[in-house]
Amino acid sequence: MKHVFLFSIACCLCVNALAQTGGEVCAQGKARFFGQPGRFNPQQARQLAPDVQSAGDPSIDVTYYGLNLNLTYIPKYLRGVATVAFKPASASLSSLFLDLNSALRVDSVKVGNGRLVFSHVSNRLTITLPQTLAVGQTQRLLVYYQGLPVSADGAFAFTTHDNTADQLIYSLSEPYGASDWFPCKDTPADKADSSAVSITAPPTFVSVSNGLLQRVTNNIDGTKTYAWKNSYPIAQYLISIACTNYSQYDTPLTYQGQTMPVTHYVFPEDLAVAKPVIDETNNMIKVFSDKFGLYPFFREKYGHAEFGKNQGGMEHQTISSMDRNALLDKNVVSHELMHQWFGDKITCRDWQNIWLNEGFASYGEAIYQEAIGGKTTYQSYMNNTFATRAKAASGTLYAQNVSSVGAIFDYNRTYCKGAWVLHMLRGVLGDSTFFRGMKAYVASPAAYSTAVTEDYQRVMEQASGKDLNYFFKEWVYGAGYSRYTYSVAPIANTNQAVLRISQATNTNPASFTMPIQVTVQSAAGNQTITILNNQDVQSFTVTGSGPVTGVLLDPDNWILKTATSEAPPVGPTPILATEPTPDALQVYPNPSHDQLTVTFNIQTAGPLTLSLVNTLGQTVATQSETNAAAGAQKRTVPIRQLATGTYILRLQTPDGTQSTSVLVK
Repeated sequence: MKHVFLFSIACCLCVNALAQTGGEVCAQGKARFFGQPGRFNPQQARQLAPDVQSAGDPSIDVTYYGLNLNLTYIPKYLRGVATVAFKPASASLSSLFLDLNSALRVDSVKVGNGRLVFSHVSNRLTITLPQTLAVGQTQRLLVYYQGLPVSADGAFAFTTHDNTADQLIYSLSEPYGASDWFPCKDTPADKADSSAVSITAPPTFVSVSNGLLQRVTNNIDGTKTYAWKNSYPIAQYLISIACTNYSQYDTPLTYQGQTMPVTHYVFPEDLAVAKPVIDETNNMIKVFSDKFGLYPFFREKYGHAEFGKNQGGMEHQTISSMDRNALLDKNVVSHELMHQWFGDKITCRDWQNIWLNEGFASYGEAIYQEAIGGKTTYQSYMNNTFATRAKAASGTLYAQNVSSVGAIFDYNRTYCKGAWVLHMLRGVLGDSTFFRGMKAYVASPAAYSTAVTEDYQRVMEQASGKDLNYFFKEWVYGAGYSRYTYSVAPIANTNQAVLRISQATNTNPASFTMPIQVTVQSAAGNQTITILNNQDVQSFTVTGSGPVTGVLLDPDNWILKTATSEAPPVGPTPILATEPTPDALQVYPNPSHDQLTVTFNIQTAGPLTLSLVNTLGQTVATQSETNAAAGAQKRTVPIRQLATGTYILRLQTPDGTQSTSVLVK
């Protein structure tokens, strides 16, 4: 009977160009103003470079922000009193600086009733303290300021609803916009322990901010004050306000016997159409709480505040800001909610590590799709949404150019490739270990604090017991993706075939080390094994349940890759003899649980090493000889101590290296 040999590979589906993902909407909103060609107005916004270089005053540790804001829409104006509590970071302190846009006028700076000497130049408010502050002491400053924030619908906006003339005021500070409207240490590296925001505005406004609403006061001058308090650590850019004639829609959540407010502040004209989507919020919270631990701000609330057109979504702590289109898209809703764990509870320590926020939130979209549609829906979402864009990413996932906001929020790289890196790590570790590690990361010392990639890597290594340095080095600090060329040659009259894989030369890294799942097909059934591809050109002997009829390379599409099949190279394969040639590395029994018998032939006497390597590239057993004789050889390799699974048996002699896969059962 003639066998038709099939070359197969898992393929990615095309991206639907008409649809936007949650991450894409998020990215467009955050880059909507800062640094976008044709939209950035240098006359209306401060220069970014000084803030990038200073990253806030390193000599202080901020412990509290309290904002008392008085807003008028006609004329458009902000009068504020900011309370900033801080302590010396490491040494005694006699002066400090806060970041504040120079377009805002500082009237005075006080400690208690005493006025302090200050200067406000080039977006930096430098303050001389009345006396030297010792390490461990806390100081509270009051900064009185006023003006029109110059952000051109960026960090702070006076505008209207999409489809009506109703007045709207809101903020969107990420990454460098917080100091456009309040004095702060403008870096995500230093979270305040808590915050409070009090907003006085015209009586038609419902004013929304982080945390829990403490009180609403009707003032004698006709204005209305909403006072909010947040009791969790918070990054400066996650403090927000949103003020308009909101309709309030409450959907309280009960989870594991506990109840939390879930409140949506929506434009009256949009509430009816938004309800079907935002009604899914509670189920999303349950899904993510099951996967990653309890919603991080359960003592307070979660909700949404609708804001300006084309702003996308923004994960303000406990209250995500969403434009109309975002509220109508469950992928954006799930993306911004996922940020409450990854971005708000754990915040990237610097913008170079922004993928820890945005890649994780993008992956949350797929996790929710999996929860409601199963693994096939998850795989389809990953392939349709992220694969093509991730392969189009330029540069390293670790953001090199943080002076460009467009580069920070590069959708292809930060969002799509970031999500795919998590997808690949899940494929490497398996579901159980991956999600155990993710939950451990959420509960790690980075919780309610900040993290860099090394922190995440460390937790995942502890959860898995694996050295993942190769993975993060290639996929976070390297660029590009795997480009495979492969061929398969069945060995006649056997159940084996030779799989040859070569990688196109990349720049950094030159090639990728990855465990690859391979499904070996035969009429007797399919068998899936994992091989470790760690060389530019590498051959593997794969075994099927019967004569091999086909091979699926990475059938579930875990790896960011392209793959092209080719005819087997001219040479000794396919092997047509009824018995293997004497030089071939042979292993029996395979599978086995006790020991392996290995036969091979050495043409050149010299050192010999037999090693077993697991799917993560770790050598788990080794036999070495300093001077093996030439000729036919036979060795036994005990494997009783090994866990069940697939391993690579590697033979190294002066003649070269041979390897084959073995199955320990």
